[in-house]
Amino acid sequence: MRHLLVLLFISPWAVAQNPVIDSLKNRLNQLRPDSLRVLTLHELATNYWWSGYDSLAIQTLRQGMRVAKQAHYPTGEIRARLALARIEADYLSDTRTASAQLDTAYNQAVAIRDLSLQGQVFLRRAQLYSNIMSKLPEARSLLQKALAKFREAHDRRWEAQTYNEMAIMKMGEGQYVEAINHWLTARRIQENMNDLKSLRATLPNLGAAYLKLNRYDEAIACFTEGEKIANQLNDRMVKLFLISKKAEVLEKKKEYAAALALYLDLMKAYENPYTPSQLARAYGIAGRLSIALHQYDKALHYSRLSQDTYRKTVEKSQEALEHNAQYNFGEIYLALKQYNRVIPYAKTGLDWTKNVAEMRPERTGYLRQLAMAYDQLNQPAKALYYFKWYKAEADTMLNEEAIQKATVASMTYDFEKKQQVARLQQAQQQSRIKTLENDQLAQSRNFLIVLLILSGGTLGYVFWSNRRLRVKNDELARKNADIEAALYRGQTMERKRVATELHDSVAAKVSALKWRLEAMDTSRLADDQQREHTRLLDHMGEVYDDIRAISHNLMPEILEKQGLQAALIKLTDTLNVQNRTRFLLEVDESGEAVYGKTAHELYAISLELVNNILKHANARRAGIALHRQGGFLKLTVQDDGQGINPKKSSNGIGMRNIQSRLERLGGTYLISNPELGGTCVAVQIPMAG
Repeated sequence: MRHLLVLLFISPWAVAQNPVIDSLKNRLNQLRPDSLRVLTLHELATNYWWSGYDSLAIQTLRQGMRVAKQAHYPTGEIRARLALARIEADYLSDTRTASAQLDTAYNQAVAIRDLSLQGQVFLRRAQLYSNIMSKLPEARSLLQKALAKFREAHDRRWEAQTYNEMAIMKMGEGQYVEAINHWLTARRIQENMNDLKSLRATLPNLGAAYLKLNRYDEAIACFTEGEKIANQLNDRMVKLFLISKKAEVLEKKKEYAAALALYLDLMKAYENPYTPSQLARAYGIAGRLSIALHQYDKALHYSRLSQDTYRKTVEKSQEALEHNAQYNFGEIYLALKQYNRVIPYAKTGLDWTKNVAEMRPERTGYLRQLAMAYDQLNQPAKALYYFKWYKAEADTMLNEEAIQKATVASMTYDFEKKQQVARLQQAQQQSRIKTLENDQLAQSRNFLIVLLILSGGTLGYVFWSNRRLRVKNDELARKNADIEAALYRGQTMERKRVATELHDSVAAKVSALKWRLEAMDTSRLADDQQREHTRLLDHMGEVYDDIRAISHNLMPEILEKQGLQAALIKLTDTLNVQNRTRFLLEVDESGEAVYGKTAHELYAISLELVNNILKHANARRAGIALHRQGGFLKLTVQDDGQGINPKKSSNGIGMRNIQSRLERLGGTYLISNPELGGTCVAVQIPMAG
């Protein structure tokens, strides 16, 4: 959800030292009341807003509206109204006036038939609604309308802005993978246009999404690039945002004191110029960090400041709740064993977050607080009710995060080792069969020469002997096929058994043990024992996550239940989060009916080829295509990387594994280097029907 701001007059002297603002003000003194003056006023207002001087930005935009009317420049007037609504989206202090501005702007945009401005009205209204939980569905619909308008107008800049807003919505829902995809789309458009003003927001937001998935390298890279642009544009808002992200990294590393020190600096920055919504958030996080440091008096002080500052900001309708402070109160009173005081705070927060997908993390926290409070108050029925609800929400959240954090992996090391042993035994058996065939054929040829010399009757014996040999070979081949099928069934059963045991037994026991540790009363423990208790809880959470990831990788459920096509779709979604190479998937109905051994072999081949691209190709884009043609199922994996020598590539272990799998399926493959560069591997296997 967005952070709220409040209007406050800032003296002109406070911004006189900004060189960009000074330059724009000097330029205004030389301009007549025409369209150029309107554009300059709009740019000046934007720089005021970036620097935190919102009241000056609003005054400048209103002046721009008056000049635009005098100059009969409707586009300038519409843009000023849109900017005023955008600033209000960060406040919620007067949404009714902002809505009226947007209504007028839309009618004016329709009158001059400007599709891009119509789309901007939809976008600004979506931003206004994104902080009001009851209007979130309408906000999503408005973003889709805005995107359609910008595409119709061929306005790539505002199309990228819409993807940015859609990503923010997805982040609020906890859908980090989809958010990252939207921001990457926006980033590509903005980099192609060299749109630094838009990149200044996209890069830090993208880094924040990576941070949610603990992808620290990608997050820091985005923050570094964003900081360069913020310094170049002298954007105070982005600079302060990046400081908060550095504090978040420290908090994730359990360096609470260092993180709190950064937030104390941020408080000073938000006090002058006074930015109440950001200040309220900083107070709330300082309270949370104080709880982690067991400094409950300070935590209570900061949380009250957060709540008071926030409530002075939002309009009387109170259409939003400050969850930083609300959640802190419950945690503080739990730690102080004032369980009766926990319940009203937790219930109020629960009412606000109920049935709102974007608020699942907060809702889960309130449910945990209620379960623990009622347990301590000896009300087991209520404690059990909220605990079951908490577990359902927590498991859902954990499953979503586990899927998003999944990497390309098919098996554990031990299981892969067993497969390699089985393949080696199978290869040895095939080698013995071929040796037997060669020996028998050699003996037959020698015997044939002798028999030809001796008599024609002996020739008939040779034919009979060869026929019997072919029957034996066919018999051996059938037995080999039966062994291979049994081996596959055994592997599948073993995967399912191990995955089920891990998920249903070990994971459940670890979860129960973690709950018992969380329920322990640590108030009487020494500080070092409390820290050890906290570390044990963290380790238990990591163990639980690892067990769930291993159980999913042992037997990909989507491959078993939905077939090859669904598994490839999920694979490309995962690859596009974890790697720099962008993977595209082209499928038709071919993969829907592919299950069992064929699906597993082709999926394993896809993983092998994908790993080759990630390790060796240095490609920016790659594609996976799956379709039927002429009685064959064809799988094509192609990239735009540095290319390989088709003759040398077949000698690698990976390609030999692929060839071995295709031999079992009766298929073939071909490696080529397209004219445009890169590598193309085409695989085909015969398919009935």
